[in-house]
Formats: sequence, structure tokens, C-alpha cells
Amino acid sequence: MLRLGIICSVVAAVLVVATTSRWGLWWRLITFTYQVNLLAAGYYLWTLVYPPAERRVGLRGAIVLYVVTAGLIWNLFLTEHSMGYTLANFLLHVVVPVLALADWMLVGRGLVRVTWWQPLVWLIYPSAYLVLALLVLNTAGRPAPYFFLDPATVGAAAVAVNVGALAACVLALGYALLAVHRAAVASAIASHRDAV
Repeated sequence: MLRLGIICSVVAAVLVVATTSRWGLWWRLITFTYQVNLLAAGYYLWTLVYPPAERRVGLRGAIVLYVVTAGLIWNLFLTEHSMGYTLANFLLHVVVPVLALADWMLVGRGLVRVTWWQPLVWLIYPSAYLVLALLVLNTAGRPAPYFFLDPATVGAAAVAVNVGALAACVLALGYALLAVHRAAVASAIASHRDAV
């Protein structure tokens, strides 16, 4: 049910934006939020139609990290720079991250263990997006997707500080997800032993 909720939330948000936004859906698709929510919907759909995909715990961890990161950043720093808690924003920045985090903690525990180096690999996509934002999106002729990554808005020094802080926070969040997963695995193993 959690995964179906994620898929339905993303589809609903995309449909709402596609039918009501004056900027259109295509502009939103360049944002990290929309990209990672679409990735999440695709991944969770894949696990529903192909159950062995559940064993891709590293990919699952990356998806959870990305949607939780997008949700945290938007709720902490961007609500006043966007249209606030519209239906689409609420679905993508609150509902999906909460459901993905709940799924991470409750579903598929003990199947496969996350290795210590996976949170480092999870940084590849956000890093690639960051390069894209700095080199292309900030000069694409529309407002930069994220003001804190726009040198024209906050200055190059602030962007450098923001990039460092973001990288550190995303890595710390990745290791927090790893710790939560390992605790869930340990709990599942202990429960299995008690049952036997």
C-alpha cells in the first residue's frame, strides 16, 4: 500500500501541474524534486510488477535518500520561494518522502543488507544534477530552479558554501538511512530467531 501511495501521489501531482500550471510541466521536470519523484514512482512500480527488484536495496536506498532530501530542502528553505503547499507540492514534498521513509523502515527488512559504501555511491546523481544546475539550468533563460545554487542571486562564494553544506547533509542523511536499515535488519533477524 505504501508503494501504491507513492505512485499515485506522483501521478496525481504531475497531472495537477500539467493541467493547471502556467509554467507548464516541462519546466518542472528540470527540477531535482520532479526528477527524483518520477524516479521513485518508476522504481516502486517496478517492484510491484517484478518482485525480485526488491533485492536492489542500494537502488531503493538512493531513491529514499533523494525524495527525503528534496522534501527536507523544500520544507526548510523553499516554501516561501514557491507557491507554498499546493496539492502538487504537498504530495511531492511531504507525502512521497514520508511514504518512502516508512517503506524503507517497514518493508523488505532483512532481505539484503546495505553496505557501508553505498551512501557514497548515492551521491552520484545529486552531484550530476548539481553540475547540470550550475552549468546549464542557471543560464537557461528562466529563473534558476534553486536560488541557493544561483551565483547571480546569492553570489559564487555562497553557492560554494551551499554546495559543501548540501553534500555533507546528503551524505549524513545517507548514512542515517543506512543505520536505520541495519537496525531494521537486526530486528528482523532477532525476530526470526525468536520465532524459531
